[in-house]
Amino acid sequence: MDNKKFVKNTILYSAVILIVIAVTVVIIDPFSHYHMPLFNMGAVATDERTSLIGIAKNDNYEVALVGSSMSENFIDSWFEDGYFGKSAVKLCLQGAHFDDYEIILDEVIKHPELKTVVFGLDNYILTDDPSEQEITIPEYLYNDKLTDDSHYLWNKSVVFEFLPMFIINNILEKGSDDNAYVWENLFPYGKDASIASYISFRPEGPKEREAYDTYFENADLFLSKFTKYIEARPDVRFYVYSPPYSILFWDYSLLNGRLEAEICLLERVYSKLLEYDNVELYYFQDDKEIITNLDNYRDYSHYKQAINYYMYSKMKKGEKRLTKDNYYDTLLNMFGYAMNYDYNSIFN
Repeated sequence: MDNKKFVKNTILYSAVILIVIAVTVVIIDPFSHYHMPLFNMGAVATDERTSLIGIAKNDNYEVALVGSSMSENFIDSWFEDGYFGKSAVKLCLQGAHFDDYEIILDEVIKHPELKTVVFGLDNYILTDDPSEQEITIPEYLYNDKLTDDSHYLWNKSVVFEFLPMFIINNILEKGSDDNAYVWENLFPYGKDASIASYISFRPEGPKEREAYDTYFENADLFLSKFTKYIEARPDVRFYVYSPPYSILFWDYSLLNGRLEAEICLLERVYSKLLEYDNVELYYFQDDKEIITNLDNYRDYSHYKQAINYYMYSKMKKGEKRLTKDNYYDTLLNMFGYAMNYDYNSIFN
């Protein structure tokens, strides 16, 4: 074979291989970038940062569950009860900040059939400096540039890792996405596990108390971004809930000198959200039976799936709901409880 023919055949064979790879990725589409799963497969777990934006865009649903790892143990079908809606999708990103959630919500809010958004409002979203947080969803998956799709179609990780994972997880889960990203059975729980995880970064002593308005700028920025969705879809019910971190979280907050500032931050955000008729606000952080029982936790904040079901059932019943009449006193009582709790008893 002469050199010209060899080069020609090499180019031809390479092109065929690349086309086959691209067609396979488009058909299977493990990130649901182009369409929802075919062949009776489901949107099972692959990778949150890369797959959930496609699901948010291409799936059909009435209920969107949006949040961090605090929301991952929710089960979609719980919310497919006719009360929240008839079809639900879980769009959770571990450790995400609001710039990531904006990308998700931008797609969620476009769905005309949308009835309910259940949003987990973590404290860190409000206390962390937004200017220091980067978007973690790859841009090529949410922009409109077709030329960027090469990052997906001929991506080594997609072809050799996520595509096989998608098929295998569909076989194991039989096409159900109920257990996607659920970590309930992956960790040990209990007092020993929680304290062991927390003690390595527990502050050594009380720091200087932060000013009450330390995080107000963060709060106002968050509100400016989040309320645009609330205002854009007055027909959609927004269930906003604060996850019940363990009492260790409040020990950390107190020792860092941020307890007062954190409670004042929540008051500022809640007072604004309560102005909207299509928002229901739920506060679980003061549920003392839950937060002081470290058997519920694997670290200072993450709780068992039973707590997720508890929150689901309470929101469905309208219990633990904050109103304009009770939200201030609720937060004031939580401040007093966290300020005066005997934290040393935990470690003795």
